[in-house]
Amino acid sequence: MSAASGLSVPSADEVRKEYGSRGQFDFVVPGGGHGAAAVCRALLEEGYAVAGVANPIDEGGHSARIRWDLYRHLGYWPIIPGDTMNLLGGGFAHPAIYSVTNSRLPKDLGDRPADVAFAEAVDAAIEKRPESDRAALEDFKSFLVEMGAAIQKELVEPGLASLPGASLQNILHVGVMVCAGAYRQGIPALDQERYLSGSYLLEREMKADRRGLVVPMSFDKVTLVTKHAGGRTVVGGINRVLLAKGGGPNGLEYGDMVPNSMLPDAPRESSEEEAKKLASAKVVDWYPAEVEHGPTTESFDNDWVFKELHPFTPRINPFLAEIVRSLKPGGSIVIPPGNAHESTYTFFIMSGLWEELRAAKLRGVRVTLVCNPVNLLLTAGYTVDDYLRAIEQGIARASGDAEIKIEQVIDRVVVNDPSTTSEKVQKMMQGEGIPLEVKRVLLHRTPTGPVTVTSDDIARLGGRSLEVIYKPMLSVETVSIRGIETEAISYEKEKLLESIA
Repeated sequence: MSAASGLSVPSADEVRKEYGSRGQFDFVVPGGGHGAAAVCRALLEEGYAVAGVANPIDEGGHSARIRWDLYRHLGYWPIIPGDTMNLLGGGFAHPAIYSVTNSRLPKDLGDRPADVAFAEAVDAAIEKRPESDRAALEDFKSFLVEMGAAIQKELVEPGLASLPGASLQNILHVGVMVCAGAYRQGIPALDQERYLSGSYLLEREMKADRRGLVVPMSFDKVTLVTKHAGGRTVVGGINRVLLAKGGGPNGLEYGDMVPNSMLPDAPRESSEEEAKKLASAKVVDWYPAEVEHGPTTESFDNDWVFKELHPFTPRINPFLAEIVRSLKPGGSIVIPPGNAHESTYTFFIMSGLWEELRAAKLRGVRVTLVCNPVNLLLTAGYTVDDYLRAIEQGIARASGDAEIKIEQVIDRVVVNDPSTTSEKVQKMMQGEGIPLEVKRVLLHRTPTGPVTVTSDDIARLGGRSLEVIYKPMLSVETVSIRGIETEAISYEKEKLLESIA
């Protein structure tokens, strides 16, 4: 595998000079999910300078399949592309361009090469978007066709990637990093400087807002280990729970912590049985680990059960440490709504993070936690205290100091008040009214009930020097997740900005 020669890739020095010319950041927003993207987008629209931080943990789906094939070929792990591209596209890039990248290629693609398939994806978007988007899409089409030719040669023809039904954004991210030379044979690990060049190239071509950028939390490959209220320890986190078929050392059976109503062709069960499963699935402890990733001679298979080798603390991305140091006095780190352990809170598991946080807070930087408005499968029944405890667990693992208390880490907690929301939102908070086919594909995003906090909780947290903002802030909007159009609960932009800015 070699870097494509036809593409003009800026050097790392050029990229650093460009980033340095933009001045200090107002906000750092970790987490690669749609909640993080929404927060970044809202802040950028208000004129703030924002750094989005994508997390390195993901063990399932198309992202992991591409990464596995590259690992077998290169001998080291590339960065998981999914969350990086969700964050970049959903939060920073031109919306019309994101409508292209946030799509899947047709399953009936036949033998059409990548450049042709990519051009068709842009043409389909042009037909649906307003005329005002046409110029941006045509510019992007030129880049995408050039990238498609390189991807066909470097990834598809050697058998490292398959196009039919593939996530376009995942293929694109990997292709750019190959062309930039971040992923190449003959080196022991990915080239971090060239990864920076590839990231900037993507931002530039996707017409991302110049006041922002996206970086990975860490370059280390880590796997999530979760301990559950029912006594299970699951290596591989959320996706292992959702995808495991049994027969492995964990003894995990498909559906034993997932309500049957969310599973294809599962028999009906009583509400008591479903409630018991949710209670069993609740995460009570979590940590990152290095694992044995199955036999490297085999192709990627979601049925694998990973074997934990030992706990492992990923190192903070050095460029991210620079970004945290560049936060303006009075700037903020905002922990956005998202899947607690596998998305947003991974920020706290990195070695070196606590030291950077402590120094930033001494300069007047504030840290705000925006609680997910609803609990999901592995946080069913969580209170605000449970979310705060999860952060303490991450900080303790990374720093080795179990005495660090949440009030030393978080300054402000934002929680939605669900009491006055519409009947539709109330039902969606309970997972009702969501089509079964959506639940089955987006199981990890199915609500199991609202996150609430009592007046006594607010007073108690205030006594620990934590500011709690508690007010109605939700709306329902249509979003596209993995190519599926669905309604989802989200924070209203103006009310969210009032709470974090």
